[in-house]
Amino acid sequence: MSATDHRPPTPRGDQRLLYVSDPSSIARKFLPDPVGEQDLRQWVDMVADSGVDIFDQEVFSQGWTVYWQSASYEYDRRWQHQRFLPLLEAGIQPLDILIDQTHQRGMDFVAGFRINDNHGHQAREQGVSIATFVESNPHLQLTEFPEGEYYKLSEPLDFTFAEVRDFTLDVFREVAERFAIDGVELCFRDHAYFPLDRGAERAHLMTDLVRQIRALLDERGAATGKKLTMGARVFSTLEECLSLGLDVSTWITEKLIDYVSPQDTMYADFNLPYEPWAALTRNSDCMLYPGLQPWSSFRARYRRKQSPITPANIRALAQTMYNAGADGIAIYNHFVPTIWHPPFYPQAMHIFHQLRDPAHIARRERHYIFDPTWAGLTGFGADGKSSTGVVNARRLLLERRPQAVDEYRFYLYEDLDQTYAATLFFRGTGLTQIDELEVRLNGQVIPDHAIGRTLPSDAAPPTEASFARPTNAKTMPCFAELSWYDFRDEPSPAFSTRWFSLTATSVIYGENCLSVTLLQSDPQATQPIVIDELEIWVDPLL
Repeated sequence: MSATDHRPPTPRGDQRLLYVSDPSSIARKFLPDPVGEQDLRQWVDMVADSGVDIFDQEVFSQGWTVYWQSASYEYDRRWQHQRFLPLLEAGIQPLDILIDQTHQRGMDFVAGFRINDNHGHQAREQGVSIATFVESNPHLQLTEFPEGEYYKLSEPLDFTFAEVRDFTLDVFREVAERFAIDGVELCFRDHAYFPLDRGAERAHLMTDLVRQIRALLDERGAATGKKLTMGARVFSTLEECLSLGLDVSTWITEKLIDYVSPQDTMYADFNLPYEPWAALTRNSDCMLYPGLQPWSSFRARYRRKQSPITPANIRALAQTMYNAGADGIAIYNHFVPTIWHPPFYPQAMHIFHQLRDPAHIARRERHYIFDPTWAGLTGFGADGKSSTGVVNARRLLLERRPQAVDEYRFYLYEDLDQTYAATLFFRGTGLTQIDELEVRLNGQVIPDHAIGRTLPSDAAPPTEASFARPTNAKTMPCFAELSWYDFRDEPSPAFSTRWFSLTATSVIYGENCLSVTLLQSDPQATQPIVIDELEIWVDPLL
């Protein structure tokens, strides 16, 4: 479908931006020790000044409360949460302060709940025990996992058991009854919720829990005269969700949730299929807020030394989200890389203002990055495999034989009649300047004279072994992937780059297909050609 045949859907509602603050990042890297009331109010002011509509502070994780204390649930033992103790000991709940300031600034406050969580290793690394309910009930924990070291980093609970569901339901009830929240978010980003390969057949049990949470929110809303919303942060696709026991389709059709936020657990994947989500939510009152993460891939995260994606990248991803049917954007993990890279907070947050208006995004430069999201990471058992079991490392592979051909599919929602210029480039590891290719975009041959090329580099491709901890590495407590950060330069992959201009007639509005055929192989080259990094620049008319 061409861009002229398609009118982008209009976002519904008037809330465009959801900012998610995880249990520890702001506490660990931003707020002072000890934390005072004014520190919390200033933090909320920064969120509000950046144009956010909904502020989600996660308040429950791996059996612990954070930002509040309870007689029924344990407070988080990790060091980053001890800085709130002076306020708590004075009888002040930090959560009350956050809610009050959020309301003063005209935002809704959502309390986020981690349904299981994969950060149990943080407690052990700090020398403290995990939550008593989890530790003292090993019979309620999941014990069987696929191959992969990362599955061993936590002790997830098995939601097959009524005791686990009741334990979870009651903490929702306490927060709804004690605090003036506007809603809750169920965060699903852990490795599992049911025994291995039993998720789909036991999904009804999680749906029953979601129904019970919806009922208690409705009951509380009736008592206070205010409807309490419920959102769900879930995995990238409906299929991945269901395989883990999350029947999100039913949650939406039964009007159990008011918004859904599909996303990769760590990376801003430019190639996620948002249209199936939009097809489901557009027939309901459930809003679609896809997730915006700070890095495009495991490889790019370390190549760029944790530097986040650029404003042009963010606008490109937002362009895809809105044109595929999103109603707004959920911002997650945004703070994490800004402790190393300018412009830091609060300046780094003001890109959010641009994300409120799809028309504004369409008038600014956009830079799309399609790279292999999890390639180079083997923590979940295979190179490129994510925690859901999906190998998320797209690539185009050409064996060195005559007429070898392969294709790479990507999403692009662009009307190139409304641009000054647009260029596509792809990197080929193992590709040399001598290799002769036939390049097609959506079946149209790109003339060889229209394709630019670079000389190949002479460095070796990186592997996970490239990130083996050196003796001079700086230690970063509880770092997400490797628990440390190596500030040395990363070797660049050996590659050659080809590029060509895009035209309105060569691009499809939606899914596109790049096809490459090896016409003549460099006689000195032996390794296959792997094309797994594709980028597009779009310079729109002003």
